[in-house]
Amino acid sequence: MTKKDEISAGMNVQLDATPVAKPGSDPEIAAAAPKVPVAITSSLVNLSVAPLWRGCIDAFTGVVIRGWVVSTENLLKPVNLDLYVCGILIAKTSSRLNRSDIAKSVALPIKAGFQVSIHGVATETVATVLVELKKIKTPKVPLQSLVTVKIDGTDHVLPFSSRLRKEQIEIAPLAEIFDTAIGAKVRNEYISIRDQLMESSTFAAEAEAGDVRAIAYYLPQFHPFPENDEWWGTGFTEWTNVVTAKPYLPDHYQPHLPADLGFYDLRLDSVHRDQIALARKYSVSGFCYYYYWFSGKTLMTMPIDRHVEQDYDFDFCLCWANENWSRRWDGSENDVLMAQRHVAEDDVAFIRSCLKYFKSPRYIKIDGAPLLQVYRVSLLENPQETIARWREIVMAEGFPGLHVSMVESFGLDKPYDHGCDSSSQFPPHGTLAEARTKEYADLDPIFTGKIYDYTEIVRSEIARPPADHMQFRTAMPSWDNTSRKGPAGTIFHGASPQAFEAWLTHLAENARATLPEGQRLVFINAWNEWAEGAHLEPDRKNGHAWLQAVRRALTPDHKGLAALTAPGATPEGLAETQQLVERLLNSNAQLKAILKPRYGLMASRASRFAQVTDDLLEVVPGPAESRAWIDSLNGRDMLNLPLAALARQQGLVLRGWVRAPGINLWKTVPLFVSLKDVFPDNGLPRRVMASIFDRESRPDVVESLGLDESALWCGFSVQTNLRDVPPGRYELEIAVADLRNPNQAIAIPAAIALILG
Repeated sequence: MTKKDEISAGMNVQLDATPVAKPGSDPEIAAAAPKVPVAITSSLVNLSVAPLWRGCIDAFTGVVIRGWVVSTENLLKPVNLDLYVCGILIAKTSSRLNRSDIAKSVALPIKAGFQVSIHGVATETVATVLVELKKIKTPKVPLQSLVTVKIDGTDHVLPFSSRLRKEQIEIAPLAEIFDTAIGAKVRNEYISIRDQLMESSTFAAEAEAGDVRAIAYYLPQFHPFPENDEWWGTGFTEWTNVVTAKPYLPDHYQPHLPADLGFYDLRLDSVHRDQIALARKYSVSGFCYYYYWFSGKTLMTMPIDRHVEQDYDFDFCLCWANENWSRRWDGSENDVLMAQRHVAEDDVAFIRSCLKYFKSPRYIKIDGAPLLQVYRVSLLENPQETIARWREIVMAEGFPGLHVSMVESFGLDKPYDHGCDSSSQFPPHGTLAEARTKEYADLDPIFTGKIYDYTEIVRSEIARPPADHMQFRTAMPSWDNTSRKGPAGTIFHGASPQAFEAWLTHLAENARATLPEGQRLVFINAWNEWAEGAHLEPDRKNGHAWLQAVRRALTPDHKGLAALTAPGATPEGLAETQQLVERLLNSNAQLKAILKPRYGLMASRASRFAQVTDDLLEVVPGPAESRAWIDSLNGRDMLNLPLAALARQQGLVLRGWVRAPGINLWKTVPLFVSLKDVFPDNGLPRRVMASIFDRESRPDVVESLGLDESALWCGFSVQTNLRDVPPGRYELEIAVADLRNPNQAIAIPAAIALILG
């Protein structure tokens, strides 16, 4: 076959698109057209019968429109295009992208492809399209009725590929894609617009039902009481430390001085009411009060008791500060002012002291169970037994249970190991960053503490992968405890309402994606930790900026964009909004600076499930006497429990061992968690598997079962993420790789069925 024949054949095979336009003449194009090979003119450009353009739309994802087009008069010249969605011009583009399939067909290095993403379309245009989409009453419409691509300056329309011609598009998911795109663009390009939009009466401050609720930690130490008078001097309150703070850098913000509420005294009821009114105005949904209970002795419970007695219309929960109260403020054993005892009788008395708060209709509950945070759960003598006792006592009072959330303090990150239901972040505990103290040349020489970059913390927290268990995320507006610790304190330098807003916005989105409706809580550290430089309450430098950041971050995109998507909105009518956006100081450039990666992303601790088919890995039953034993599932003993129901947001944490007669269980032999679909005809994947990376030696198993040393590493522990597993009923198995046959694994049942919802 000659080269000419190859080109002609290639064109006949590859270019099967419907002709775009009838023949026409354009003297300028004709004059500029280069010499074209004879084969091409005979198969494509016979101007007496051929169309002027060839091409098609061959991909539509809801986000991206993609296709190709060429001019038969000049294959090397880009073709200009107009793209429409719902009859609205969303973009102008041209065929300037590589399409190797088309270039191969014509045997010329041409660029025939085009692609448009809605993320590159003007916000106002996307909003206008969204309005039109929401007017469509039917659940599905033909793709051809939604999307049109025209040759610029003509009425000639590109056809769809044969695959897309009969495509039906679901309107609700498409509208959601456009709604999300608008939200991302507004947040990243014009993040301050929502603050101004929220000032109008169109929006209520309260969170919508089922949406994210922000709970702020509340320190009740802003009033005198006898113990503080004894330890620190008569009249001591938190304000005593706050006003004596000093700066250690030229731009170090100290002291933090209150604005609207002044140096308040919590003995006044009016102060508490003003705090709640301010919180509600800016979408804070509740307070998490620190609860100071020491072997029957309570301190600073006056605000909590008043909340219950006066039944304030505001949610709350408790965080038990169960460490020693020391003169160093850090719970250390040095110079203890009030000690904690963690013995059985004290733990029972503690939970009974909480019941009067749990019974308040304002107390925050998870599926009806009161939410109790424990600051240092590892200090309990036997956490699992203690929490089990607590649950019995609480359930005897008529509650369906007790939801205990482990505060992620002092390196704690595995709630199930301690019998807890969830964990709650508590920054700066657990944040990842390097101290930057040495980088500050103008630092006061007496400073011996540490300085961190706040924006680096924001970036690392946004990059943090989802936990493998139920986790309530937390953001802090700032942190600087030099007012308490002087030159030995810790400073997170560069904190700003803009950076805090970016952090909290991410946490709200994370809560919507990972937590069930009614349980979407995010925490803020803190409402009024003035001596640690962490407060939402207005100060003399930032005013209401921290609170405004909370309201913007929690506002659902569709709500914040109501003014843009109102019926009858037009691009011309948005001119005033555009001018407003351009005047705001909180610009996209600031966000980019905040989120600019410096140190790479964090790796996930959890294994991920993947669908496994027989052509990838053949899974066969194990020997007759094989057995997989699960010691604990999500921290709970699974003895004689054949069934467990889990929410996919929880994740799956297993510890156990496996017995496989005739199979060596060396530490290097791959093990997998296998979930086998009980009802294989229900459309779910037949089997999903996740790698087990953590192996454990189990001499106890080897000895009790009389096994040889090859079974020593039969133990395992694994943390998995269930979000990729469809809801359904699955048999839990442990799969052992067959080293003699790399395409095969041996499945050993664990006699447990999992119901995932």
